[in-house]
Amino acid sequence: MRIRIAKTALKEARKAPVEIIIKLIEATARYAENRNAAVDVKAMQGEDNVFRIRVRDWRLIFTIEGETLTITKIGPRGSLYR
Repeated sequence: MRIRIAKTALKEARKAPVEIIIKLIEATARYAENRNAAVDVKAMQGEDNVFRIRVRDWRLIFTIEGETLTITKIGPRGSLYR
């Protein structure tokens, strides 16, 4: 599966600590390789093909379209869902 990162997600990622970004990207890569991987992934309610990955208090929102996983948002838990 191919992984894309949206420009808005890159901009948001600059605010996060480096170790969190590394763990989020590693978790995303593990999930892209094997969807049964032990990663905290949940489907977003009310939306099709939109998921989130959790690492500590940070979240990564992504969509899956065909063989492409697109990271759309990265941010702390509280402000990301608004």
